[in-house]
Amino acid sequence: MILDSIFHLSLLIGVILSFLLSMYIFFVPPKNLSNTTLGSLILVWTTTVFVYVFKSDEFFIQYPHLYSVIDAIVLLFFPLMYFYIKFYFTPTSKVSYSLLLHFLPVFFYFIAFSPFFILSSTQKVEFLTNGMPEWFMPYSLFFDFIIIMQGVIYSLKSAKILYQFHDTSKISDDLRWSIRFMKFFIFSNIFLWALGTAGVVLQILNVQVTINFFHFFYFGLTCLMLTIGFCAFKWPNLFLHLKPMNEIKASKETVVIEEEIDTMSIEENNRLNEESQRLLELIEEKKPYLKNDLKMQELADITEFSYKKISQLLNNELDTSFYELMNDFRLKEVLKLIDEGKHIQFNLPHIGEQAGFNSKTTFNRIFKQKIGQTPSEYIKGLSQ
Repeated sequence: MILDSIFHLSLLIGVILSFLLSMYIFFVPPKNLSNTTLGSLILVWTTTVFVYVFKSDEFFIQYPHLYSVIDAIVLLFFPLMYFYIKFYFTPTSKVSYSLLLHFLPVFFYFIAFSPFFILSSTQKVEFLTNGMPEWFMPYSLFFDFIIIMQGVIYSLKSAKILYQFHDTSKISDDLRWSIRFMKFFIFSNIFLWALGTAGVVLQILNVQVTINFFHFFYFGLTCLMLTIGFCAFKWPNLFLHLKPMNEIKASKETVVIEEEIDTMSIEENNRLNEESQRLLELIEEKKPYLKNDLKMQELADITEFSYKKISQLLNNELDTSFYELMNDFRLKEVLKLIDEGKHIQFNLPHIGEQAGFNSKTTFNRIFKQKIGQTPSEYIKGLSQ
């Protein structure tokens, strides 16, 4: 009894806090359709948990008009859950009369049980004391089945909305956290639906078990409401208005396009790098730089590249000019000739001319600029 009292007290405290949460979501900005729907859902949850806390034969005999009326509210659980997710991810959705079709089960519930609802309190107490009419139980079982099917249908419809964002690598961090919260929201509802369904099936089959599934259901529902309240204060961005779905998709498409452009840029850079290496290999192989008055068009004629392509590769990939590149190759040729001992047989201006330099002045200047010594100083250093 003590544990049972503690349990009901915990639920009652949770109900009070959840009621305040529903009012907070209702009236504190940002006010939007999704938050209004969430506030309505939490208020519905709060009402059912509140009734469960005080639910007893004595309670309904004292307040007979409440018997079975509250059960109709459960038919609102999953439609409101679905509408919350729908309005959250598609804030431009308009409220139309067609949405009322989702609440038809509630309307039919009141029609079906109207013969009981229109009775006086004395007549209802008599039924509660002596037993309900024969038609009452089959109708109750039918609407229990409707609630179970709602859990399946609306969970699938909600999951379908979230599936549009299954690839979270191409969306913003804010949207990624919102999707995680919605996944938690849906899976929590599915878990609670499973607990409630298990309790109903065991009750129908009159199977006695030590676990009270309805205790777990209402305790879990209270925990879910308090968790939503914690998230509302800790991460208020989760409850802000999202961009319309078409803008989100456009954003995702923009990211995809940017990635494609990046991929194309990488491929283009790789291709240009390969072409520049090929150009250097051809220059090394055919040695056109040995001609001291070489023109770039002549280089184009010798190699497989056009004048325009060579200019592009020199400026963008090799970061040099045509004449500077040719002089670099000529300098390498000079160093090679010196290594072969040609400086012993020929004087330095002749070696420079053989390498393609068109004047002694240019030869000495380039040598000094690149090597840091004059040709004569370089050779003296070799002999030491």
